[in-house]
Amino acid sequence: MDDLVAALARSLPTRPRAVLAVPEKTASAVLVPLLAVDGEPSLLFTRRSQLLPHHQGQVAFPGGRHEEADVDLAATALRETEEEIGLQRSDVRMLGPIDDIETMATRFVITPYVGVVPHPYPFRPCAREVDAIFTVPLRDLLAPGAERREVWEFDGRRVPIDTFPVEGHVIWGATQRITRNLLHVLSSLGL
Repeated sequence: MDDLVAALARSLPTRPRAVLAVPEKTASAVLVPLLAVDGEPSLLFTRRSQLLPHHQGQVAFPGGRHEEADVDLAATALRETEEEIGLQRSDVRMLGPIDDIETMATRFVITPYVGVVPHPYPFRPCAREVDAIFTVPLRDLLAPGAERREVWEFDGRRVPIDTFPVEGHVIWGATQRITRNLLHVLSSLGL
């Protein structure tokens, strides 16, 4: 885990990345929490509450829309993470951003920030926003066949959707694309 963190800390702040400026979309940010579970590099995910106005029940990284009081998008990711899962900002070691993505069904541009978080940790999910918190080892996401293409139906249309089905959850949409981007970065670093 130490080598992985060191390599990301060196490369993320300076690597070229996709930066999206879409004026008609809302700027937002998420934290991509990297942690060692039993010494194994893993990612932390949440499942969004059914009470939320967008993406109810979907697997996500903690985060949300940028607010005027946020100094920058990294501050947005940390504030939202604290609100959603009770992870104190001071307990996160920010490593840097990866490629921006935009949501398709809703109008957001998301800047993901990779950060190292402690484990174990006394997470306190906000019931209004988060139904579950779970971790997935990176090796499971990198395994052959981990990423699958499925055909789903939306409004009577059959649409190909890329997914990571893991641990009883299906990671898809923006979260799947952010996860894939991070895995691509890791691969490009030889990790």
